[in-house]
Amino acid sequence: MTYDAAGRLPDVRSWRTGDIFGMTGQTATTPMTTAFAPLRWGVHLLVAASIGIVSPFTGFAWPFAIVVGMAMGSANARRLRGQPDVAGDGLMRGLAIVFGVLGMLFFGVIIGGLVAIVVVILASFSEKAAAYASPTDRGVARILLFIVPIVMWFIVFPLLGVNVNVRIGG
Repeated sequence: MTYDAAGRLPDVRSWRTGDIFGMTGQTATTPMTTAFAPLRWGVHLLVAASIGIVSPFTGFAWPFAIVVGMAMGSANARRLRGQPDVAGDGLMRGLAIVFGVLGMLFFGVIIGGLVAIVVVILASFSEKAAAYASPTDRGVARILLFIVPIVMWFIVFPLLGVNVNVRIGG
């Protein structure tokens, strides 16, 4: 790259392609990398805490509701990113939704399964919020959705004096 007499760079339109690559550190054969948005921790922690608050009212339907919400939200996030659907993804997503809803109704004893629809909506929102994050960050957000409600069941609720009794049978 050449400078003019005053030590300034010439007009951008006169730069050669090789000069621009030299400035950015890339070469003509360097593959372009995808830029990912940072994970919004606050959003995912708030969603996970909300799921933890709703989870006692669902019985044991909330893990199945999270899976259904993730399946629905990941399809929407994939569309937002402009990625095409892979042939097997639709089948697996459909199976996850069908068996997840059946699990919600069974483990929530119908009423808890219906209350768990709130968890489905929250998990779907979390997937859409992490749509442009890296695949690793999306995985971390999914793990948060399971870990925070479990922590709330075993640590936060007993500290607050909340007694959750689940009786199976007569």
